[in-house]
Amino acid sequence: MTLKFLIKPAKTTVHWLLIPVAAILITLWPTLSSGLEFLQTDPGDTLLNHYFLEHAYQHIRDGQILNPENFWSPNFFWPVKDTLAWSDHLIGPAVLYGLLRTFIRDPYQAYAGWLSLTLGLNYVAMRRALMAISPATTPAWLSLVSLITVFSPAITIQLSHPQLLSLFLMGPILVLCNHLLTQDPSENFSISDWLMLGFWLLCNGIFNIYIFVYGCYGALACASIHVARRLRKKSFRIKKGIRLQRAATAFLTVIALNLIIYTPYLNSLETFGERPSELILANLPKPASWIFSRDQWLIPPLLSHGQSPEGWISGAEQELFPGWLLIILIVATAITAITKKAKTSHELKLWMLTLSILIIGSISIMDFTLWPFISKALPGASSLRASSRVGMVIVLFAAPSIALASTYWITIQTLAGRTLTLLFGYGAAFSSITAVDQPFFSLKEWRKEQRLVQDALSNSTCDVFWMEWENGPEWRSHVLAMHAQLSTGISTANGYSGHFPKQNWPYSNPSGDGAYAWMSLYNPGKYHNLRPQTDELNRCIVSVDTISNTSKLRQIEFRDGKPINLDINFSPGEIIYSNDQVKIAVDNNYLLFRVQISKGDESDSAWRLLTRDGKPIPAERANYSITDARIKKNKLLIDDTNPIERIRYTWTINLDNGVFEGQSVTNLVQ
Repeated sequence: MTLKFLIKPAKTTVHWLLIPVAAILITLWPTLSSGLEFLQTDPGDTLLNHYFLEHAYQHIRDGQILNPENFWSPNFFWPVKDTLAWSDHLIGPAVLYGLLRTFIRDPYQAYAGWLSLTLGLNYVAMRRALMAISPATTPAWLSLVSLITVFSPAITIQLSHPQLLSLFLMGPILVLCNHLLTQDPSENFSISDWLMLGFWLLCNGIFNIYIFVYGCYGALACASIHVARRLRKKSFRIKKGIRLQRAATAFLTVIALNLIIYTPYLNSLETFGERPSELILANLPKPASWIFSRDQWLIPPLLSHGQSPEGWISGAEQELFPGWLLIILIVATAITAITKKAKTSHELKLWMLTLSILIIGSISIMDFTLWPFISKALPGASSLRASSRVGMVIVLFAAPSIALASTYWITIQTLAGRTLTLLFGYGAAFSSITAVDQPFFSLKEWRKEQRLVQDALSNSTCDVFWMEWENGPEWRSHVLAMHAQLSTGISTANGYSGHFPKQNWPYSNPSGDGAYAWMSLYNPGKYHNLRPQTDELNRCIVSVDTISNTSKLRQIEFRDGKPINLDINFSPGEIIYSNDQVKIAVDNNYLLFRVQISKGDESDSAWRLLTRDGKPIPAERANYSITDARIKKNKLLIDDTNPIERIRYTWTINLDNGVFEGQSVTNLVQ
């Protein structure tokens, strides 16, 4: 009696706690086993998302909830405002993060806790949904199907894009989709049910636009089947349903929240325009994408980077391999749906039809796809560049069919047989989701470098800073500067996001002088809303030496809105080149140019300073001298020739502001 009393809570603990905890440990092993000395996956999008989570938390903590302008204008890309809508807002995920952050002092520990909690909630939501969809399925199968779908490699590979991991609201959507598919049309899917389906779909919009749009895609497939069944049975009457007023209130409330959230994104669309449709179509899943991934899984896919036939894989983020056990079970499910009688497997066949529609509607075969037609019915689909991410939702929509099919599979009666089957099944499941060579970086070294920047700023009077770098990718340094901004409260001109300020923002140019010169010379106010830029603000440049563990800081003086080294009263003393288009002169060892105006032309013909990386180009350049200049396609081309080494550089100069934009080199014939 005592043993039976203990069995039920033991099973509950296994299915609801031990299995997801084990899966979380496997998925986040490099992070958790190192005690956060390492973090998955890289210091780019991973820590960019962490920045947004921490920004939202600090916004609420500091009592700024009634100042939404401060939320949508975090202090990076200074002086540009309204930059949060250039990337994911993470408002929904920030609620969970904020709850953890309230009790966890270290923001990186809070981030690891948020990742773990999110992955755990995904599992719980899926298992609860499958219990409602297929109550005849055994607990072991419910747990196994939940495990291999929410922890599928096609989903956990997005640890590098953690904004995509909050998938737990797909649970109630799957349950409502099951009602759409399986209810007798004469009973109807009531108005209240439609409103609640819309409510849960729109709630995904509070978490992530990709999850919202592709969740709508899944619901659209189910709704299409539902409508077709009703038309076939000529069932047109729709019942009100229960709790209609409550459902309508919830639906209207979440609509209002989404309007508030996505209005800044509509403004960003006016600035940057929609994503090119060609790019969206190029990134759709290919047939081979479902057996393609990185070479990091314990049981690897058939295709991986560098080991794929030419032309089979193209586009961004094509790693949709869902794990071998999931593929095997989907095949077994399809066979079951085909071989079983229609009357007994009606629900299974409808879910397999849904899965087929989702795959066929989103796949691209030799540039042929149905997606341009389907996407017109999906709000926001035209703004989603990485269209291959639809694969995540397809994996989740595969779960109900597998759970339903498992009820037709042989049940082993003996205890020994069941034990061996469970061990084999869960061994295969965990093997399918295990990565043996996951990407990670040293968070310890990152934090040490961040502290060097913070120490330099904390002892200064800086109002804004630019962080220079020497080695490593540009995005790493920009994100590092953003985290230093959060820690110190000092604005940074660095930044990283889905867009960059227009025009020619110095993303890959580490020069702080160049960054501040860009603000003066490229007129960003023409395209963006700007913060005040008075000369009295202390503008600083920070650089870090990780070898000596030191940081340096210097200030840039401004006068009349420009760096002082650009604010020169030009009085050219010597004309060194002249033709009917342009004059080039020297003043105080600085090169100047002036466009020759024709008779009757009243355009600006002032002398302009030639600058490179925010600094004036010197007139004395060893053995180089200017030998030609001409205007072509609204650019000034200047030939800088070294007759001794027989080499000529052709500079490309912006005519409006004199900024060096690039060069080509020519070896002169002897």
